[in-house]
Amino acid sequence: MRAIPNRLLILICFFSIQNLFAQIDSLPPNNYATKGLAQTYGIEQADLIDQLMVVMPGVGSSSQEILNEQSIKPYLMPPRTKDQFGSANCYALAACLEFYANFQNNYKINLSPDYIYLNLTQDNLVDGLLFLIQQGTVSAAIVPYQTTMIPSAVRNTSRFPIENYLHVYRRETPRQQKIFETRKALMRGNPILVEMRVPADFPKLTKTKVWDGRNARPEVTYPFLVTSYLENNETFELMSVWGPEWANNGYLWVTYDDFARLVDNGFVLVPAATYETEGR
Repeated sequence: MRAIPNRLLILICFFSIQNLFAQIDSLPPNNYATKGLAQTYGIEQADLIDQLMVVMPGVGSSSQEILNEQSIKPYLMPPRTKDQFGSANCYALAACLEFYANFQNNYKINLSPDYIYLNLTQDNLVDGLLFLIQQGTVSAAIVPYQTTMIPSAVRNTSRFPIENYLHVYRRETPRQQKIFETRKALMRGNPILVEMRVPADFPKLTKTKVWDGRNARPEVTYPFLVTSYLENNETFELMSVWGPEWANNGYLWVTYDDFARLVDNGFVLVPAATYETEGR
């Protein structure tokens, strides 16, 4: 069987969601009860991923532009630096959830990665995602960065949960499919939370806009948010948890080929229908 060319895959993806951009003007309800998915966490079936992946209103652009490029970076909070205490996984989770909590809200809230971390028995993305489903995190004003214990004030504060998460690919997923699913999520206006194998000195990367990973030795796995793609250059843009001093103001472009070869798991959040952030 002949492989489907990249640009044809993009066209298929685009036209399958084009009408949704015109119809959706707020975060859509997820209707789990009607779909029988209330107890199913980590959706992997392709048809259910298409049903449950939200389309963020206003993020999509004209047809020609969205085929060539897409970026959600303007909607994200600035890259933060994970210091000695805490978890890179939880910082990435909090940054990803902030995108949805702050979307279309004038008041931008900082969510606590350390509240997630302090509640986990194992530091990994899946356990963190399950915690966000079952409890949700809180404002960083309640549990500040670098906090080593949970204050009693969390009992009376708002929680920021997710409805579910989509496991869009694994390490063994064909490389072309990883690229396709990543572009599709970005076309719908969603950041993709990924685990990627990189060299041990990757956190020290500075003054680098585009990374050449062809000869890289993958030694350590770190989480990243995929925030953009440029089809003409065949590159994805990653945001790290190492702050604005890393790479190029906290962001780095990698080629589709390097990304697909080194990325393991890819996740997309299914957010709550609404988040109350005003005045909190």
